[in-house]
Amino acid sequence: MELLKEKEVLINRSQMLEIARQYNFFVSIGTIHRWANEPDFPNVVGKKGKYLLYSNRDFTIFLHKRMRKIQVEH
Repeated sequence: MELLKEKEVLINRSQMLEIARQYNFFVSIGTIHRWANEPDFPNVVGKKGKYLLYSNRDFTIFLHKRMRKIQVEH
């Protein structure tokens, strides 16, 4: 089971929305698209058909940074 956690998981932007909601980050798909234009957003790792794929681990790190930024501002 531990090996599966180590394996790189690729996600698309729709799945990013679900992951953000798991972290109590209630954002829209438009917010995900806006974040994608920021320089610290994870880089595209691959492309499957019409979907751009990103690293799940990199997106989770991005969410943690975003949460810390919001906490500091408020």
